[in-house]
Amino acid sequence: MKRLLTTVLALGMSVAQAQTLSKLWQTDSTLATPESVLFAGKQLYVSLIDGGPWEADGKGGVALLNTDGKITNARWVTGLNAPKGMALVGSTLYVADINELVSVDARSGKVLKKDRLDGAEGLNDVTADPQGTVYVSDSRTGKVLKYKNGKSEVYLENLAGVNGVKWHNNKLYVTGNNAFIEYSPETGAQRIICQLENGGDGVEPYKDGFFVTAWSGYVYHIDARNNRNTLRETHQTNKFRTADIGIDPVKGILYIPTFFGNTVEAWKIGQ
Repeated sequence: MKRLLTTVLALGMSVAQAQTLSKLWQTDSTLATPESVLFAGKQLYVSLIDGGPWEADGKGGVALLNTDGKITNARWVTGLNAPKGMALVGSTLYVADINELVSVDARSGKVLKKDRLDGAEGLNDVTADPQGTVYVSDSRTGKVLKYKNGKSEVYLENLAGVNGVKWHNNKLYVTGNNAFIEYSPETGAQRIICQLENGGDGVEPYKDGFFVTAWSGYVYHIDARNNRNTLRETHQTNKFRTADIGIDPVKGILYIPTFFGNTVEAWKIGQ
C-alpha cells in the first residue's frame, strides 16, 4: 500500500510539473498572413505570405517586431512570394519561398540572392547546424534538402507532408509521416518520438523537451520521455492557426503566428 501511494504521488508530481502556457500579448491584426516567427535577441522576424500559400505572386515579405509585440516594420523585406520558415546564420537570414531559398541581410533587410533549389516544389521550414549548413523541408516532394555554398542536395526523403525541421544537439528533428522524428546523421537512423495525427509544423527545443505545433490549431509539449501533452487548441475556428513557432529559451516565451488571424501571440512558458 505504501509503495502504491508513493507511485501515485510521483505520478501526481509529474503531472504537476508539466509545461503550461499563459498569454502575454497579441499584436494588432495587421500582419498579412504570418506563417513563421524567428526569435533573434531583441527582435522577431515574421514571414508574411500575404496571398496564396503556394502562389508566386510577389506579395510576400518579412516583418520586424520587437519582443513586446510592437510591429516596427511591416514591410522590412518585400518582393517575395509565399515565404515560410526562416533560419539565421551569422548575418544572413535564410527564407524558404516555394522553390527558392532567399538570402537576406539580417541587418538591412536587403535581399542578397535567391537560389532556386533543384527539384524543389514546396519549400517550407528552414534550420541550420553550427557549421552553417542549411536544411530545408519540401512539403510537396516529401524531402529535406541540404544547402551549402550555393548548392543543394537531397538529405532525407520519403517523408510525406514533411514540414518542421530543427537541428538540435547534432541531430535533425523533423515532422513528417504524421510523426515527430529524430534523425541521427552519424548512424542514419530515424526514430519516431511520437505520433502527430494532425500533422506537424513548428518545432522548438526547450530544456529537455520540445514544443511542436500542428498548423490546424494545436500546440504540443513533448517531454524527455516522449510524452505528448496538448497545451492549446484553436482548430475549432477557421481563423486562428498555430503555424511555425519561435522561442526565447532564456525568458521562456513561445511566439505563435496565427496565419489567418493576422497576428503573432506571445505565451509565457511555465510549470
